[in-house]
Amino acid sequence: MRHGRAKAARKTLKFYALNGNIKAPYKIIFDGNFLAAIIKQKVPIFDRLNKLLQHAQFTAYTTRTALDELALIPGEMFEQARQFGLDECEIIEHRDVPNAQPGKESNPKMDIKNLTRGGNKEGWFICTQDEDLSDAIRQFPNVPQMRLTRGVLILEAPSSASRRKANEEESGKQSTGGGTMTNQEKELVERIKAQEEKKRKRQQEEEYHEIAQQRRKKKAKGPNPLSCKKKKESDTNSDGKKRNRRKKKSSAAADE
Repeated sequence: MRHGRAKAARKTLKFYALNGNIKAPYKIIFDGNFLAAIIKQKVPIFDRLNKLLQHAQFTAYTTRTALDELALIPGEMFEQARQFGLDECEIIEHRDVPNAQPGKESNPKMDIKNLTRGGNKEGWFICTQDEDLSDAIRQFPNVPQMRLTRGVLILEAPSSASRRKANEEESGKQSTGGGTMTNQEKELVERIKAQEEKKRKRQQEEEYHEIAQQRRKKKAKGPNPLSCKKKKESDTNSDGKKRNRRKKKSSAAADE
């Protein structure tokens, strides 16, 4: 893992530890399309997770509904993805999902939403390639997300909902503290928040820049036209026969 991405991951993990009480050992959920992406991109996912999570302990999970969904999709890749989930992950049964209604059909998206809504008290990390699910999860505070981008495992920066929740809790602490904070201390807190926001934006820019560099391909350059020799005039006729050039006789030979 590159130094910049590792540094950003440390900051993100620290944020969730302080604001969401999400600490090791971590609990990671793979949804169905993330399992398929592991197989398709041939990613050594546990090695990547180990590095991204700073070598902390973790357990991988998937939902029964995600495995059932993969079983319905034809293709060897989806069959391998399902088998990977069965072999390498702890399975969360539908009956164990909070707010799940027995006897009613469910789906992986709904199960993951039910697991993480309400402040993500269990501290789940969500690994998904589904943009609709990601957008929905970003509305819940303190839900870390991961995704695969061209084989690179990325831990997203805290969402706006997570930062807003952290700011609200910090403001609440200040208001219940009986006004013990001085103006200098308040200015320091605001300055630290502004610095963290700048760091977050810079982290996102670095991630996008790194991905763009990976996608960029070097274009083959043509020869320098100035260094190319001019082609000599052909010594052949249009019919392909070589022309015989007559040598001019010298004037001395002509006089003889």
